[in-house]
Amino acid sequence: MTRQMTSRERLFAAVTMTEQPDQVPVVPLLMTRGIREGGVRVDQVLLDGEAQAHAKKKSLDKFGGDVIIAGTDLFTPVECVPGCELDYLPYAQPSLVTHPTPTKEAFYRFKEKYEKEGFQPSKRVLAIQDEARTYVKMGLKDTHAIPTPVGGPITTAQLMTGSSEFLTLLSEDPDYALEVTDLALDIVKNVCRMMFEAGIDVCNILDPFNSSDILPPEVYRKHGLPYQKELFRYINEDLKGIGFTHTCTFTQPIWRDIAENGCFNFNGDMYPGMDKAKQAIGGQISLMGTLSPYSTLMHGTTDEVRNEVKKIAAEVGYNGGCIVMPGCDIDWNIPEENMHAMIQQCAEIKYPMDVAALGDLSDVYLAGHPKHPGKRSSSAQEDEKVVATESGETKPASPVDEVNQNLVEAIMEYDGDKAREWVQIGLDRGMTAQEIVFDGLSFGMKIVGDMYERNERFVTDMLKAAKTMDKAMPILTPLLENSGGGDGPTGTVVVGLVRGNTQDIGKNLVCLMLKANGFNVIDLGKNVKPEKFIETAEEHDAVAIGMSVMTNSSSVYVEKTKQLLEEQGIGDKYLLMFGGAAANVGLGRQMGIEYGIDANAAVSLVKDHLSKRLAA
Repeated sequence: MTRQMTSRERLFAAVTMTEQPDQVPVVPLLMTRGIREGGVRVDQVLLDGEAQAHAKKKSLDKFGGDVIIAGTDLFTPVECVPGCELDYLPYAQPSLVTHPTPTKEAFYRFKEKYEKEGFQPSKRVLAIQDEARTYVKMGLKDTHAIPTPVGGPITTAQLMTGSSEFLTLLSEDPDYALEVTDLALDIVKNVCRMMFEAGIDVCNILDPFNSSDILPPEVYRKHGLPYQKELFRYINEDLKGIGFTHTCTFTQPIWRDIAENGCFNFNGDMYPGMDKAKQAIGGQISLMGTLSPYSTLMHGTTDEVRNEVKKIAAEVGYNGGCIVMPGCDIDWNIPEENMHAMIQQCAEIKYPMDVAALGDLSDVYLAGHPKHPGKRSSSAQEDEKVVATESGETKPASPVDEVNQNLVEAIMEYDGDKAREWVQIGLDRGMTAQEIVFDGLSFGMKIVGDMYERNERFVTDMLKAAKTMDKAMPILTPLLENSGGGDGPTGTVVVGLVRGNTQDIGKNLVCLMLKANGFNVIDLGKNVKPEKFIETAEEHDAVAIGMSVMTNSSSVYVEKTKQLLEEQGIGDKYLLMFGGAAANVGLGRQMGIEYGIDANAAVSLVKDHLSKRLAA
């Protein structure tokens, strides 16, 4: 039998893979949720490290777990940049309201100041230092590991400029993008230095912008990986500390790069499955994850939570090097019984592990598996026309079909000249502007959107496809305006991230697809209050309001929007739709709001709504 270990010993045995732990370690991510358990509001203690520490200590006493985490989120480096504005929310992580260097002028002003005055920590970085020192005074460092989340270099860079702006920089001004990331790296290094000086054991570098959902692997290897390597060299050699890497969603194309970036542990969602990551890199680096935080921990039963933990142990932790953790920060509203089930089940699985004793797990699937209830899918996967086009089975049967096929190819190949050429050919063949837009260009965008949802294209590809379409539209726009829009989609859609949400890439893709299908889109950006959605919709006579929701606790703002509309007597005036990581069809039915699984689905919802309204 393996000797009984402290939580600290257990975690580091798994992380370093120098020995098997006594039982499966668990990191329950009690950050903002941990503050809640202490009986205080998050926004009231984010600048009071000692108060945070005492709140989270109560949470540790209540639930258990092998770590106590200082801090709550990835915004600490960008918050050290003058002009950064965060909204401290009562029941969730902070939300970024203002990017501090959205223009070159703003960036160079800050860079000059930084080079003269050096790094200046924010009040919250100082508060997290106090939180860590409080844990040390409590004696918790003797028994538990003390990690803290820190935003990674390229993730901090895009928070400085804005995500859409930074994606554009990567393709159009890559040297400037590197300059921004250089400075972001120095800020991140200084935040990590202050954390280790305060007694932190591990900096978990949160770098979601490197996800293969967002960046093609070759872009990551040029703009993300070198900065990770230098950061982990600094942590390991200069600070004598330990660094982890956290990157969300689809990461399979860069697993081997992550395993060699200098970190001790990789954690995140690990699509298309932690078991596959174990096979690919589990011999090189320890893995932490990936109990589904929404479909299982939030909405599952205690038995489903326990079985998914067992499956992780059997598939990933059978020989050590594995820590169980939700794929990302847990929600404020996750049932207590599910938290207890996750932590207790880990404690019950001992090493050396008897996998057979875990029972029949043949019908249990890890996050990322096609049969897992939380598996992401595409709204276009059942569309016969989409499937036939992607497989190359369609052949042009007429001159019109030939035009549409070439327009689709132009979008998929990001060839603006080809798009313009075939737009003109279509017009010469007697096609209307509406037919060219909706049957050719927009359908090409739908194909690219479907391929993105199936991890075959990247966010950068979606942006390139949209720019390709933009190059062709000047030929068509005057014709569309003169015809009054014809029979195609028309109307204004108001879109935004609800309050408490800052990851806007999915929302941006919805805007792209709506615009590609002829809708006027008013993008309200991030952290949008219910009143603002309604005010804007009323002002612009919108047909629909689209809300992006990334955390379960933020779904209250979606419900509040509907409630306010009903109180004003206009509950049926707009199509209300929502999507995002924390949205699902069941929650939509419960609230009476339409759910869109992806950007293509959002377009379909608005088109269907308009069709019904015209038919009424």
